[in-house]
Amino acid sequence: MLTVTEALDRILAYTKALGSEQVGLLDSLGRYLHSDIVADIDNPPFDNSAVDGFAVLSSDIRTASAQSPVTLRLLPPVFAGGGQSVAMTSGYCVRTMTGAPIPPGADAMVMIEDAAESAGNFIEFRLPANAGDNIRLRGNDVICGEVVLRSGSKVNSASISMLAAMGQSKVLCFRRPRVAVFSSGDELVGIDKTPEFGKIRDSNRYTLAAMVLSAGAELLSHETIPDSLEETIFQLELAVRDGADVIITSGGVSVGDRDYIKPAIEKLGELNLWRVSMKPGKPLAFGKIEKSLLFGLPGNPVSTQVTFELFVRPALHKMSGCQAPVRQSVYATLATDLERTPGRQEYIRCRLSTVNGQYVADPTGPQGSGALKSMVGANALIIVPSETEKMSINELVTVMPLDGFFD
Repeated sequence: MLTVTEALDRILAYTKALGSEQVGLLDSLGRYLHSDIVADIDNPPFDNSAVDGFAVLSSDIRTASAQSPVTLRLLPPVFAGGGQSVAMTSGYCVRTMTGAPIPPGADAMVMIEDAAESAGNFIEFRLPANAGDNIRLRGNDVICGEVVLRSGSKVNSASISMLAAMGQSKVLCFRRPRVAVFSSGDELVGIDKTPEFGKIRDSNRYTLAAMVLSAGAELLSHETIPDSLEETIFQLELAVRDGADVIITSGGVSVGDRDYIKPAIEKLGELNLWRVSMKPGKPLAFGKIEKSLLFGLPGNPVSTQVTFELFVRPALHKMSGCQAPVRQSVYATLATDLERTPGRQEYIRCRLSTVNGQYVADPTGPQGSGALKSMVGANALIIVPSETEKMSINELVTVMPLDGFFD
């Protein structure tokens, strides 16, 4: 069996970023940029006021104090979007609003609360000002021609702000992978059904669909396949014809008499790996059918989710243009003693929290591969090396945060 690292390296070697497509600005949120974004203008595009106040020549009020105030004559005001005022000369000031252009000749802004109106259209200043006070200079943030966002960066709300400031109403992004999801097994019934004896609700189909969407991919379909080699082959071929970049199945991937995912991949395409030395999730198939990558995940609900996090999500992120698709681990102290049987690298569901500035990992309960409750309560996985038999309370352990932990 391959180790987790060997399996992931092999999968990512097969995985390539997809082509590009142009989308609307808001539709680019959560996507990865295909090309660098270059500023087409300076930002700010002109010298402007950072406060509501009065534009002055700093030399006029250099000696101003409460005991010896300086009085300047007030010129007509300047508002944001209202155009430029007349040129200022010594002895005058201009009421200037936040975002409005700095009047020509002025070199400082005095906040409105630091000045007082005087009779006869004059303003009294009781504090000095320095050149540059409360002025946002043209190009102070961005200079025209500067690269403001790099190819491969993920668009977030701050990126949207920059893209809008640079006039990017359409954004060139990497295409999202199109994903078809299947769960397999004659024991599966619809989630709206009350299962008869020997049957279970088909939760994996919805779990995988949700995980695909949370990874930023496009969900083409999510269907159930009965235990039939012919039907499995038919459904996989149909997904390929429908343009699936990735096909994900759950169940039917082990060595049972009615496990048909592996033979279907071998008949239709290429099986690259099968079985990984890990717990939960040992039965894992990965291969390719024409241009479609195929992940055959185990059918136990927790095994399905863990193998998706370890192998499928990084592949989807890489296909989406992410340049660092593998989630980084952190160190945490263990909240309790753990004992286990060595042999395979294990991933223990836990709740990761911060106590006194340090990460603490607390297992969420029974770790069976069908124990959904412990997965619902988890936001991270403790990575236990294959040879480890016991881990003690307060021991430093390696933990992989799950999707959304740092959001």
